[in-house]
Amino acid sequence: MLIRAKTEADTAGCVDLLLRVHRQDNYPLHLAPHEVPGFLAGEHETAAWVAEQDGRIVGHVALHCPPDDPTLTVAGNATGLPTDAMALVSRLFIAPDRRRSGLGRVLLRHAAGQARAFGQRAVLDVGQALAPPIALYESEGWNRVGELHIPLDAGPVLDLWVYVSPESPDLRMV
Repeated sequence: MLIRAKTEADTAGCVDLLLRVHRQDNYPLHLAPHEVPGFLAGEHETAAWVAEQDGRIVGHVALHCPPDDPTLTVAGNATGLPTDAMALVSRLFIAPDRRRSGLGRVLLRHAAGQARAFGQRAVLDVGQALAPPIALYESEGWNRVGELHIPLDAGPVLDLWVYVSPESPDLRMV
């Protein structure tokens, strides 16, 4: 298993994988299949990685730093950190046939470690109905610090939990 920086050449493989995940799990939530590629191309991505096995992309995770993001606001209120001292773990998804292999845990730890290396604390949001990822985050020591209810254009509301990574001693000074 290789975890490496995502490149432009990985776009098609990442979109294909995310479409398979969307068909199975409806993640990303409240998006039609034709909207999935745009979701992956988030405009505030600061870094992203893929997991590759036998030349095939089997996982993805990214860090985003969007200005005025409600998740960062909730996490900042809970931690006292300014939003620029946090990075949003985003677009974490794993090939359905690689579930329960520990790959999600590896990618989550990788992204959180990279956020620390950038001098930031990792935060994330997750759909309140998505029990498997919630169990992963909580088993890794992430702390639920709030919730968001974001109305979407199509009418439904996106109900999210907000989590912050375990505190790292070097971030207390940030």
